[in-house]
Amino acid sequence: MTKGSRCTRWLLVLSVVFAACWYALQLSVRDDALDLLPDGQVRHDVELLQTIGLVDRIFITFSAEPGRFASPQLAGAALKSSVSSLGERLTADDDFGNVLYRFPDGYQQQLYQTLQPYLPVLLTDDDYQTVADKITPEAIQEALKNNFLLLNTPAGMGMKDLIAADPLGLMPVLLRKLQNFRSGYSMQLDDGFLVSPDQKNFLVLAESQKKLTDSGNAEAIQKKLNTILAEVLLPGIKAEIIGTLPHTLANSRSIKHDLRVLLPAASFLLVVLLGGVLRDIRILVVFAVPFLGAPPAIAITSGIYGSISGMALGFGIVILGIAVDFSVHLFLALREGKNRAEAMRAIRRPMIFATMTTLAVLCVLLFSDVPSHRQMATLAISGVVFAVGFAWLLIPTVVNFGQGEEKTASSMQGTLLPEYLQRLPGTNGGRIILVLWAGLIVCGVFSWPMLNYNADLRSLDVPNDEIIVSERHFSNVWGGGGEQAFLVSSGANLDQAVDTNDRVFHFLDEHGIEIHQTLAAILPGPQQQRQNLTAWQAFWQERGESFPKDFSHASSGYGFSDRAFQPFLQSLGGNPGIFTAEKLEGTVLGSMAGSMIRGGDKGDDTRVLTIVSFTEESQQWLRLLATENPDVAVLANPIWRSEAERMLKTDIVVLSAIAGCLVVLLVAVQFRNLRAIVAVLAPVVSALAAMSLFCRLTGQELNMMHLIMGILVIGLAVDYGIFVVCARLSQTAESAYLAVTICAASSLIGFGVLAFASHPALSSLGITVLVGIGVACPVALLVSYQLAAPEKNGGPGVAATD
Repeated sequence: MTKGSRCTRWLLVLSVVFAACWYALQLSVRDDALDLLPDGQVRHDVELLQTIGLVDRIFITFSAEPGRFASPQLAGAALKSSVSSLGERLTADDDFGNVLYRFPDGYQQQLYQTLQPYLPVLLTDDDYQTVADKITPEAIQEALKNNFLLLNTPAGMGMKDLIAADPLGLMPVLLRKLQNFRSGYSMQLDDGFLVSPDQKNFLVLAESQKKLTDSGNAEAIQKKLNTILAEVLLPGIKAEIIGTLPHTLANSRSIKHDLRVLLPAASFLLVVLLGGVLRDIRILVVFAVPFLGAPPAIAITSGIYGSISGMALGFGIVILGIAVDFSVHLFLALREGKNRAEAMRAIRRPMIFATMTTLAVLCVLLFSDVPSHRQMATLAISGVVFAVGFAWLLIPTVVNFGQGEEKTASSMQGTLLPEYLQRLPGTNGGRIILVLWAGLIVCGVFSWPMLNYNADLRSLDVPNDEIIVSERHFSNVWGGGGEQAFLVSSGANLDQAVDTNDRVFHFLDEHGIEIHQTLAAILPGPQQQRQNLTAWQAFWQERGESFPKDFSHASSGYGFSDRAFQPFLQSLGGNPGIFTAEKLEGTVLGSMAGSMIRGGDKGDDTRVLTIVSFTEESQQWLRLLATENPDVAVLANPIWRSEAERMLKTDIVVLSAIAGCLVVLLVAVQFRNLRAIVAVLAPVVSALAAMSLFCRLTGQELNMMHLIMGILVIGLAVDYGIFVVCARLSQTAESAYLAVTICAASSLIGFGVLAFASHPALSSLGITVLVGIGVACPVALLVSYQLAAPEKNGGPGVAATD
């Protein structure tokens, strides 16, 4: 090869790479945990949960450090000051919404004044027995007596209007319904602040206006919170944050730390391995060339998807490491060859076969229900194509013939392909290996049906010690640790949504399901309010003669004038109109209601949230509720998990089966000989069996990362089989055995270091691939080598390699 030809090849490749780098720089990387969820109902439900605001809620607990304050009163004052300052800052910041840290002064009187005129439309049939008990002659007499005594005290002077509007105390009947706003947490009010039962902890609730499942948004929100907290926290006061925010950050930081530490470590070990075995500085080029395919692959992926998941980008590059195998095989084949044309011709067939099977296996991932899997597949497929093409163009430019390289290669071959391999066929040792191999396959097949599937994202979560301590402290202080279900009622507008929410409320009440939080009790739908008004009017019409007489007699007995309770008497037969969500704005319930109502402002559906306790007993009723009401979505982690596990199991079984069928078909077309086909597939079947048996023995549950692992191992293992069988049948290209050994060792190093990752997804990937490749390589060198032994008449060998 002339110097000009070499330069032309490098110039062509580098031009493509630089152009791709320029385009790839515009790529938008989106590190969103939702990309790990399968499409369909599961993803829709979680996105709906995010839309309603629950995923992006932030819970901040304030507490005083032990021994920092001389008295509980001083600690309480410092806590109130810190909470107030934080609440004011968050309320004024556009990145936060529905901030609740303190009820305003006079909130009780304000709530009375807002709700009392609407008693006719807010009280329900269940309330009228209590109302009837309050309007007996004795109850009227007692209520007016208490009012008389209260009005003659300093405190009662400010309550004159409230007493005139509600002399019999009907409002408490309505206010009892406010227990449905408690959210399952144990808390009290102290000067309007949300305080724990022991009075030692204060709570602040807020909602991020940015999606916290995205690590970039989470970093920005955490940075802003840290800045604000540093400015508002008084000495001796500490704040603990729980919710989606710390989990997103912990996972993102863990992955970045692992990749930052482990990938350089893997690269260093690979260089040491290749350099130590081959003792050739040019191996650095061999190692680097396949990764030149990464920029074009990223550019293509960017063009197709517009943005790419950070997880998909990282694992896609890792999968691209498969292409290093092709470079190693090509480099060793050229070093061994006496003639460039002969060497290229000998290696071309297995290179084409291996590339086709690898691409076919990766294409299967394009049909996964998980978006990040499809992005990984696109990146890896395009990357492998470019990497193999670049290797074919560039590797020959660094190999010179006629400089004694054949001797070096041959000597290396002798050290890595023990002589006894040549004597294995027909010996007892060979039969023992085949028996052990068959036993592994049988054990793997029997262990497969007993594997468990876990599609819960929490199985890939990596909370650090600080998060675990904070969540345990929150649960101990505020309670609410039980499983919850979130019921989302939808409608074309708010009226329809709250009407649907009413049906949900009555269904829950009828079936005895514990309600943690609902708007239905304090904000019924228009249809229910009209029914309530009819019941109110009917109730007072039935008592049209007796009640006025009893009330007038009792009020005159305490010296009240005829006009003192005129507002109350007029309300008994009046129509206040429909009570709407807007009337709650500015009240103590405004932020709570705002956190439970979404949409409706841009033509989209309005959604109203109800939170209930989720138990095995309530699960069947909640499923029935969703079935009977298409406008109601029941969102609960156990339901998501069962649905996602079903989809994951389908993905793993179906896609693995498709990948297996494609590999078998391609190998059959390529070799057209049963013995050779079995030999090529032996490493694949062995690797899958070993991984299945390993997961079974260790009790490891299959998660969405195992699908990637299975596809990855199939792609690597079938390449080992192809190169060994081609070399064995043709009885040429002896470097293939050395190359397979080196490639397997490099894969073991590359994925083996991931076994030491702190993140469960990376660690799980590393350990399982380590097992698969650790079995596939020796099976290729021992079992495939035996099974592919050419017949003495040369028939199959010739047919397979011509």
